[in-house]
Amino acid sequence: MKIWLRLHGFELCSWTVVWDYLGAAFADIGVELYTYTPPDDPTDCIELWWGDPQYWHWSDLQFKARVSLALSEAHSIFARGRDKTIANLNNSDLIICPSEAATTAFREAPIDVPIRVSPFGVDPVEFPYIERDWTDTLTFLHAGVTQFRKGSWLVPEAFINAFRPDDNVRLVMVSPRTTPMYTRLVNEYGSQPNIEFRSGRSDSMLQTYEESHIYVSPHLSEGFGLCPLEAMSTGMACLMARCSAPTEYFRKDRGWWIEMSEDYSPVSKCLPDTNGFWRLPDLESLIAVMGRAYMNRQECELRGQVASAYAHNEMSWELTARTIIKHIKEMLYEKSLGGNVGIQRREVVTGPSGKYIPAC
Repeated sequence: MKIWLRLHGFELCSWTVVWDYLGAAFADIGVELYTYTPPDDPTDCIELWWGDPQYWHWSDLQFKARVSLALSEAHSIFARGRDKTIANLNNSDLIICPSEAATTAFREAPIDVPIRVSPFGVDPVEFPYIERDWTDTLTFLHAGVTQFRKGSWLVPEAFINAFRPDDNVRLVMVSPRTTPMYTRLVNEYGSQPNIEFRSGRSDSMLQTYEESHIYVSPHLSEGFGLCPLEAMSTGMACLMARCSAPTEYFRKDRGWWIEMSEDYSPVSKCLPDTNGFWRLPDLESLIAVMGRAYMNRQECELRGQVASAYAHNEMSWELTARTIIKHIKEMLYEKSLGGNVGIQRREVVTGPSGKYIPAC
């Protein structure tokens, strides 16, 4: 199969990270891959766009099919780009999302294109299982862009309520850039002796995971969530909010759930001009599971081993690429039958194990 893998911008961010991993995985399984320029003969090639659909520009060339790889972290499409997003997705033959949670906004929009799910993955070579020292200071890690959607403000607040200053524990807050919330948290918690803040891109996230024991993700919403899966791959148990995409690849034998509260907040606090509400993780639940992890280090290690085995065996980028190819081949077959089968089968998706599961 031939694929022209397209992206709307190449500044280093999660869009480009996924684009790089996916391109490498396609090449590894024998896909004839084109990136910056299309093939000389596009009629036997798939044009596949990844990223934010409002910024896509489909080629005027005649391709075999057009495929959208997209996600949404809210149940509504970003208002200012709504018309362009819907038009671009409707101009494709197939939409693929990395989680069932990420499909909701598209399924409830005026988009008449079949939707499938192919979970993203992790590179087990880049993020191998790490043997950690569990007798020394226990380190909790919160990584990713420090922001409202990630629930970042809950982490230091829970930490100072869960532990005393003389407890053998610390918290590391890592953000690839200095956001307003990052600055506010540094001002509020930067003097705490057991809390360390780091801003700026690291040459190796593996070292950050290697220095830590427990990953903390009190997110309000995730389209997928790369950092938790990478942490799991290295053998870190997770404290995971029981909501959105991570519920599709996380179980309690890989850490502990952070339960959700009965409080809600507007999505627009993080995604401007986007309607809807996100449910907030429960602070008391996060405090409790932090304390439980601290008191049960051997259990943390065992759950981290289970998490690593799962990530390595069932969540590789190779599996992502093969699942995408499978969905494309099914779409091409359905098109050959007249194009109606895809709409009839829109409710069929593929879960992390590769098995078909009914959509919500």
